[in-house]
Amino acid sequence: MPKLRTVRISYLYIFMGCALLSAAFLFVVQRAVALLYSHYSGQPGAFFVRLIHWVINHMGQTPSAILLFILVFGGLYVLRSQKMADDLRSLVVGTTELADKGVAQNIKVLSGGEIGEIAANLNRMQRIEVPDRGASSKRIEDTPAVALLIRTRAILRTLREVEEDGAEVHTLLAAANDEVRSMERFLENLIIES
Repeated sequence: MPKLRTVRISYLYIFMGCALLSAAFLFVVQRAVALLYSHYSGQPGAFFVRLIHWVINHMGQTPSAILLFILVFGGLYVLRSQKMADDLRSLVVGTTELADKGVAQNIKVLSGGEIGEIAANLNRMQRIEVPDRGASSKRIEDTPAVALLIRTRAILRTLREVEEDGAEVHTLLAAANDEVRSMERFLENLIIES
């Protein structure tokens, strides 16, 4: 994976792009206000002239420019970073389905780099085909191996919890013992069926 296609670089790109666009927008607004002010300054009762005077007298020119910059920057940043947030949400949903059911729907992301690579790997996991006894093949989630894999992961998770929590060791070991006995029966049934 190229070093420039990371999540960190993507957020830096979004930040810098939003800052540059906000600065350009601020420059255009400043020039437009100066042009309109010079056009309407001969009419002292004009609404635009009174509005500009009020903003300058009550807020100041520099704080107004900073506030406008922050508002535009914030809006652009939220809009642009939403793409990566949606991609991360798709990954979370996919990995949750994979953890709960052992099967995930096709995960679609728009980002490249690390996020795209994770999504491609998760999608590739779903397309692994296992040869059947006949000429046809079936997806891995249709095989009994998935049930065995889920139970193995449950045992590993239980054992990790035993390592982390020393207080409930007997309860967790009893749960792991039950799961291993269940796997043993499952494997015996698989051997008998084959």
